Amino acid sequence: MTEDPRNYALLIEFDGGCFFGYQSQKQSPTVQEEIEKALEILLKKQTRIWGAGRTDTGVHARGMIVNFKTDSPIPNLSKFLLGMNALTDRGLAIHEITEVPLNFNSQFSCTAREYEYLLVNARFPRPVWKNRAFWYQHRIDVSRLREELELLKGEHDFRSLAKATSMRNRRTTNRVIYDANLIESEEEPGLLRLRIKANGFLHNMVRILTGTLFEIAIEKRKETNILKILSSKDRTIAGITLPPYGLYFLKAYYDSFPEIDRMYQNRKEFGGVPR
Repeated sequence: MTEDPRNYALLIEFDGGCFFGYQSQKQSPTVQEEIEKALEILLKKQTRIWGAGRTDTGVHARGMIVNFKTDSPIPNLSKFLLGMNALTDRGLAIHEITEVPLNFNSQFSCTAREYEYLLVNARFPRPVWKNRAFWYQHRIDVSRLREELELLKGEHDFRSLAKATSMRNRRTTNRVIYDANLIESEEEPGLLRLRIKANGFLHNMVRILTGTLFEIAIEKRKETNILKILSSKDRTIAGITLPPYGLYFLKAYYDSFPEIDRMYQNRKEFGGVPR
């Protein structure tokens, strides 16, 4: 006799350099495979997870949400969380777990996603940021970057800022940018954080977008701006695709599920300290 099905959400963080992306694939370690392997041991049954994003090889996550369903309740969530972390690779951490309604799905219930790309603008390399941020040794026009980010807000067609081979069978390439801003780190000289929150992203969109903004900000593209590039709907007009190691999945938003926001808040308040 089985119990009523239950649905649980996890708040995870991972080092993209340890995995070949999020989604399962043959003969290569992925985030999905790592979590599902641990769940099978703990739940004694093959268990599928759904994730808020499908990150590429090398892309990191500071706060991604995944969920899974099981036929029986988990009696002790704290103990289960310890077990999950003991059974997964050191490049992955599960920070929070909470029960959510059965209709919650990390991918399809998500109303917005937020990414961050890190640039280090310094004369010499910063070894501590190797494979964590994109280093550029010449001047970046920070004021121009901020101007271009303001232009991005609102709804646009992002066909020119997506991987061309991923455009097949796309119903729409329009996306809404809710927020786009640049943060200059006070603690780390030269560290720039480009943050973008939207209702969705196309394949490689953030890396191509930041690469295009980067080329505008170093005056490689003096006679254009991001709106002209968007209106062209032509990938060849846009800039380079920046490397994956500078990209971070920051947060997934769920307007109808306050349980998820509480998980983010718990991590922020307690930092993983037992409570």
